[in-house]
Amino acid sequence: YDYHRVREMPTAADTRQEKLGEQLQAAQQQMEAVHTERQHLLEQIEVAAEEERTSAARRAELETELQVLTREHRRACEEQGKDPNAIHDDMPIEPDFHGCLARVPLDKPHRQFDLMLLRLLKSKFTPADTEEEVPDASCPKHMCVVRPLTSAAMQAQMLRLERPEQHLVMKVMQNIDSWHFDVWALQDHTAKGALFYTAYALFARYDFLRKFNLDEQVALNFFSQIEAGYHPNPYHNSMHGADVLHIVHFILKPGGLAETARLTDEDLLAALIAGMIHDYDHPGLNNNFHVKVQSFLACLYNDRSILENHHCAEVFELMKHPSFNLLGGLTEPQRRDIRETVIDMVLSTDMGLHAKIFGSWKRRIAADHDLHKRKDSQRLALAMAIKMADISNCGRPESLYLRWSTKLAEEFFLQGDNERNRGDPVSPFMDRFAPSVAKSQIAFMNYIVIPMFESIAEYLPAMHFSVDHCESNKSYWTCNDDSL
Repeated sequence: YDYHRVREMPTAADTRQEKLGEQLQAAQQQMEAVHTERQHLLEQIEVAAEEERTSAARRAELETELQVLTREHRRACEEQGKDPNAIHDDMPIEPDFHGCLARVPLDKPHRQFDLMLLRLLKSKFTPADTEEEVPDASCPKHMCVVRPLTSAAMQAQMLRLERPEQHLVMKVMQNIDSWHFDVWALQDHTAKGALFYTAYALFARYDFLRKFNLDEQVALNFFSQIEAGYHPNPYHNSMHGADVLHIVHFILKPGGLAETARLTDEDLLAALIAGMIHDYDHPGLNNNFHVKVQSFLACLYNDRSILENHHCAEVFELMKHPSFNLLGGLTEPQRRDIRETVIDMVLSTDMGLHAKIFGSWKRRIAADHDLHKRKDSQRLALAMAIKMADISNCGRPESLYLRWSTKLAEEFFLQGDNERNRGDPVSPFMDRFAPSVAKSQIAFMNYIVIPMFESIAEYLPAMHFSVDHCESNKSYWTCNDDSL
């Protein structure tokens, strides 16, 4: 009788049981990942279904319009003795590519907005000189929707506000020149309208509507469509667009870039546009993912700054539509200047280009701090501004920073779930079953954020406090390591 085998049997059974337990745990984790991704996909399906219903309604309208036009065409042909089914030389045979071919996220030109809030915001920054009402017929384009109040009338109106949300929004807007500006609170109190209201407030703050005689209705349409064009991603959503827009403004004005680099009004307008559109139509999957799966966008842009090119192209295509042509009233040289600056700024947010752009910046300021002498130097400074704004969460107060870092981690994990379910290797820092938020954040701050913030602070000393916030936030992860 093999007594040694009797003693070994329990050990072998234990080993098999342990292995089965590990397999069960792995299966459960995979089920959780699939469930999480399913929930995310269901949310996206719901959004897509709403867009599909809107598209179907629009298609029905177009079919009705086509029937009317067809009847009119046949009647006109009969009157002229022409065959209505023949192709005439004066009929177009291909689409008009000069028109707008971009998708329109909303089924109407603009979102619902609180007119009184807009009036208070405009009055806060550009109050009326007199209480005399301007007749509609003689009202300039820049105030064809919202008429400002005088400062005294605004103060009186603030005391008569009936809805508490209006008081809360105006309280948030008091900090629009502060690093602590809270887009989270603004999102909660404006029916998810943080980007729309921040954009309008800043355009009023810079008086752009009047300076460039912009059509106010078109501006409201544009802000609405840009906000609606952001997907409901955990991180790359319209609230992130509002946050980056605000930080670009902070760097320009309180941070001192506008004055130090002697930027023009066209530069400032381009910077705000770039801030609000910089992640328009972001799908929640990064450039590396698109390259790996060779998506349509990866093929379209030849694997080069895929999403950044897409953000710009979609917005400028949208501007071809008269209802959203924000720059329609500007001169051709102004439009070309602003377009080039916006493209430079948005493309610079591609982290794959970080070393190249940051290296150019360090060499430029080492050679000469007077960046106003050359247009390309001013644009490089603006590129650095939006790059800082895009990753500014690391340099924000801890309460804001942790909320953003949690959302970013969730979006990374969703991409990791997608990769795992495709059978692909999970990208670094995107595996929810092997979390390493602390390590990734510390490494990101050490190698990317702090060196860049320090360099910008060398040129703009008023921005140095952001480095201190980074160091404080880095210390948080040192004490709260989430690695398994």
